[in-house]
Amino acid sequence: GRIEVAAGRGGHFPLEAVLNGEPVHFIVDTGATTVALSREDARRVGIDPARLSYTGIAMTANGQVPTAQVTIRDFALGEVRDQNVRAVVIDGDLGVSLLGMSYLSRFARVSFEGNRLILER
Repeated sequence: GRIEVAAGRGGHFPLEAVLNGEPVHFIVDTGATTVALSREDARRVGIDPARLSYTGIAMTANGQVPTAQVTIRDFALGEVRDQNVRAVVIDGDLGVSLLGMSYLSRFARVSFEGNRLILER
């Protein structure tokens, strides 16, 4: 139930999760409300971005972008596994998927110790 992530270049915390059996690279983003998938990552985990209804809006560094609500059937982060995790697919040039607060709040403790992010259940 404890996951430690070392800071990468630029001080961001990159990590890999396995969604529906496929590895996905994320950047931890405490400023993001939810898990946000790029169109490419959504496609790789079995979600067809072309068939989604982009009815939401998200604010990004590049301005407003349309979003579509999705549910990720199986979400594994290290030894931690969750089912039916809500997320959005961003209809824009996200570049990398974001692990936001909707997922981070599933942990009992989220802390920063030096250049490490600590997640504990």
